[in-house]
Amino acid sequence: METYIVKRDGKHEVFTIDKIKAAIAKSFLASGAFATEEVMTGVLSHLNIQSGISVEEIQNQVEVALMAEGYYQVAKTYMLYRNRHAEDRETKSKLEFLMGYCQAANAAEGSKFDANANVENKNIATLIGELPKKGFIRLNRRLLCDRIRQMFGKEVADKYMSLLHQHFIYKNDETNLANYCASITMYPWLLGGTGP
Repeated sequence: METYIVKRDGKHEVFTIDKIKAAIAKSFLASGAFATEEVMTGVLSHLNIQSGISVEEIQNQVEVALMAEGYYQVAKTYMLYRNRHAEDRETKSKLEFLMGYCQAANAAEGSKFDANANVENKNIATLIGELPKKGFIRLNRRLLCDRIRQMFGKEVADKYMSLLHQHFIYKNDETNLANYCASITMYPWLLGGTGP
């Protein structure tokens, strides 16, 4: 049975060691060194590749393997290379988002993160408002999940994330650092009024 890895876009690809070897070799060369077969074998011996492993996890293992073999400068070069590529992917993603937003019929359709955008016409202000939303969502989810985990445990925090992904919980407030919507049930007030 073939071993497959999970790419960043979620697609599966048959695993090949050649890409890892090429990345390690480039990191050695960029550090002013050369990876002999013996060196390569030593680094690769630390990897634990199993079917279904993500590209990110493999790269994490390579970093650890390089340091375990004492190639700290090469590991640093490898990490910097990964970081540059992550930044390039982020920039490409933002450019693709901008193009999609500009081509959408209105701002609500163009919003990747907040389909309930309460505007119909797009302009530079609505576009600028969209750009930081992905980061805000990541930050707000982290803050809230950490707090839920602290108060109620990991299982409840995981359930919260699951309900978000299933669209059971409305996620509009995640797109802004300052909450601007509130859902308050009026039922208790209708029954008991505002008195004690």
